[in-house]
Order: sequence, then C-alpha cells, then structure tokens
Amino acid sequence: MAAAPPAFTGNLKKALAGLRRINLDGLRWRVFDAKGQVLGRLASQIAVVLQGKDKPTYTPHVENGDMCIVLNAKDISVTGRKMTDKIYYWHTGYIGHLKERRLKDQMEKDPTEVIRKAVLRMLPRNRLRDDRDRKLRIFSGNEHPFHNRPLEPFVMPPRQVREMRPRARRALIRAQKKEQANRAKEEEDAKNAKAEVTA
Repeated sequence: MAAAPPAFTGNLKKALAGLRRINLDGLRWRVFDAKGQVLGRLASQIAVVLQGKDKPTYTPHVENGDMCIVLNAKDISVTGRKMTDKIYYWHTGYIGHLKERRLKDQMEKDPTEVIRKAVLRMLPRNRLRDDRDRKLRIFSGNEHPFHNRPLEPFVMPPRQVREMRPRARRALIRAQKKEQANRAKEEEDAKNAKAEVTA
C-alpha cells in the first residue's frame, strides 16, 4: 500500500487560483524540482514547456503548453555574486518612489517570485502570456495540492560545460608546470639541507 502524500499546508486558495480558466483536457502535468538547480537554466526549460515548444504540434499563436509545477523554490542556486549583486526594481507611481530589492532579500521574503519573474521575462509579451502564467504553479517547499493529477517528473538536460579556449588552456598548463617545478625545487632544497645537516 502506497504511503499517503503529505497534506498541503500552504495557501490553498492561491495555489488553485485561476485553474477553472484553463482547459486541462490533454495537458500533461510536469513537475520540476528546483533543488540545487541554476535559476536561469531552470527558467529557460520551464519557459519551453509552458510555450509547448517541446511538442511537434507547437504553433506560435496557439496556447498548447503543459502545466508546470515547480517545487523547492527556496533551494534554487545562482552563479557568481548574483545573490548580493542582482537587484529587482519597481516603481510605486509616486514621484521618486523607485524601489529596489536584492535577490538575497527577495529569497527570504518570497522565493517563488524569483522563479516567476525569471520565467515570465523569458516568455513573449503577447496575449498568451497570462494563460501561460496561470499554468505555472510554484511552491517554496516540496508540498503541493496536485497529487490527484497524473504528474510527470521533468528531467533536466545535462549541463554542457564549454571546453576551455586554447590560450587559456595553454596558460593553465604553464601554471601547472611552473607549480610542479617549484615544488620539485623545494623538495630538492629540503633534501640538500637535510644532507648538509647529517654530514
């Protein structure tokens, strides 16, 4: 007998908002685990699935993307110093009221909004954008209220690390050889000093 899924303790009204406006017939429910994933790489994959670009029936003016459920948004990772250097700006509408918030502060306040902004800014600005936004459900933990749906875990493609450029590779090899030579010289000096002491 399978164990019962954990009960959803979050805001159920917010999690289910707008589902009635989506035609769920024939849609796949894709589950993305954001734990340890790089923000931009994950967002680009979600944007592809939301637009339906991974299907042979993709048509730019027709909304045929799948439902996307993103879990563990609080465990997303970013490269470089973006956690402190990336800043989100917005304006209240009053004169001089340009507000800003760093990525680190936004992660503490609401980590789901970080992924939502990253995905929505990768989607084309057209009439289909609101429908695609409704198909995106993001949760900060691993609990969600869609256990009664036919869920399919999404497997992220392997990360392709670009091969080092020839000039950089030669510089790295020179540095390694220099370090080995220095180490060998230090060992030889240590041996000579030890031999002088014993003599």
